[in-house]
Amino acid sequence: MTDNGVRWARAALAGLIDPDARPVDVGGRLDVSAEERSDEVRPRLEAVFLEQPGLSAVMIRLDGQDVGIATRRRLRETAGTAGEQPEFGGAERASLPGSSQQFKAVRFACGSCGATAVRSYYEPRDLPECGVAGHGTLELQR
Repeated sequence: MTDNGVRWARAALAGLIDPDARPVDVGGRLDVSAEERSDEVRPRLEAVFLEQPGLSAVMIRLDGQDVGIATRRRLRETAGTAGEQPEFGGAERASLPGSSQQFKAVRFACGSCGATAVRSYYEPRDLPECGVAGHGTLELQR
């Protein structure tokens, strides 16, 4: 396996690997395949720790090379997470600072009273209406 393969495996199994563990703590080994995901390896690790109550750390190996060390503590800390905890604002669908470069707000205004509306899209078949009776459809502002 190449160094890139080891780096990839470490990233893929980051939620299971304890960065503070030392090789002298290792009492067992678990061989994994490149196709296995972290959520598939976790139950196997938990089973190893259940079968050997005195074991505190297991070396995860991929294609005969050491990838990282999983500990009981790390499995408890990351239970219920899909990987490393994201930094603040790093979650999926989090908003990023600044204005979007993908779209601009579309503004409409009433020609009679000046009432306005803002939309994220322009659809000529679905134009906003003024709230005042008889004023009709709002006009696109350019």
